[in-house]
Amino acid sequence: MTEGVPVTGKDGGGAAGRRSPAAAGAAPQPRSAAVLAGTPLPPPSGRRSPDQRPLDQALSPEAAARVAAGLAANTTRAYTRHWATFTRWCELTGRTPLPATRETLAEYVHHLAGETTTQYGGPPAPSTVDTMLSCVQAAHKLAGLDCDARLARTALRAYRRERAGHPDPALRYRRRRAPEIDIAALRRMIEAIAEAVAAGELDPLRAERDQLILVLGFAMMGRRSEVAALDIEDLDFSERGLTVTIRRSKTDQQAAGAEVFLKRGRHARTCPVELARTWLGTLAGHGITGGPLLRGIDRHGNLAGAGRFAGRGTGRIDDETLNTIVRDAAVRAGLDHAAAHTFHGLRAGGATSAAEAGAAPSTIQQHGRWNSLSMVFVYWRRGTAWTNNALDGVGL
Repeated sequence: MTEGVPVTGKDGGGAAGRRSPAAAGAAPQPRSAAVLAGTPLPPPSGRRSPDQRPLDQALSPEAAARVAAGLAANTTRAYTRHWATFTRWCELTGRTPLPATRETLAEYVHHLAGETTTQYGGPPAPSTVDTMLSCVQAAHKLAGLDCDARLARTALRAYRRERAGHPDPALRYRRRRAPEIDIAALRRMIEAIAEAVAAGELDPLRAERDQLILVLGFAMMGRRSEVAALDIEDLDFSERGLTVTIRRSKTDQQAAGAEVFLKRGRHARTCPVELARTWLGTLAGHGITGGPLLRGIDRHGNLAGAGRFAGRGTGRIDDETLNTIVRDAAVRAGLDHAAAHTFHGLRAGGATSAAEAGAAPSTIQQHGRWNSLSMVFVYWRRGTAWTNNALDGVGL
């Protein structure tokens, strides 16, 4: 993502040019940022109604904390970072960030597309510009202000076309996706972990946990955040298999909860039911019968919550550690483009493999908790491309 903001903008003389109200003092905050800071909020017009008092625009620290808790942590971090980038650019170019005019938004998109670079030295991806513009729109919505982004969206479409047809192959944009981990790749990863244990290269405790992580991610078609948040209490075993309760996910911000039903596998090493049952037995052997299901293991082989763990906090495994575990397993298995593998590859690979095995798109959507079928159809087409090809029977 692009984070850099040039000192001068195309339409202004930088800090020496026109100054926005933000430049004279602190950068104005959108409503959500002000809520997080517990500061009074002016009405959209900048003036209070005659019937309102200053207290009507204030939030107590306790109420602000509750509002903040209603925002996803990842969303809040991205929102804060991108809003700071936008307000800084407005300050340097003499523009007003809140409310921003449609011309300001279009100029900002042009600035991002043509005058900034990523940490790798190249121009930002159109999807990055889209995200940064969306954050500005969200800030206006949270502040109760209108935001006309039509000109900016038109400029963004032009940037997408420009990058898609760029004469320089190095600058030609093609959306990159993390490699999918299908059932064959999953088996290779599980087998490689077992071989590493047999060779004395990997601690058995860590191997047991990592195998469960890989199989759960695949079988649940799970998101990183969902799998990392699982507690022991979220697993319910029955004769039919394993029911996993997801208390909250990206598409369930109301925390209504969802259940994922995992049947027994045909192979012991990739059976989510048996792997989960075995792991719970291991945790119980360490005196752990509740709390985080997937826990950190320190360099001495001590499990979080078992008494001698060198780490801090609850010991719950985090999102980035899940990515690292997948990447390490891909490298160990010798998969193509191993370093590019992420946890999302398990989710995507589970969907593609299910499609290849004959599952309907609606079944995959329900199992993987996708809001719409659009992304499911991407995986479904990949999974059925060779078994249900349009040219079957043509006679080429």
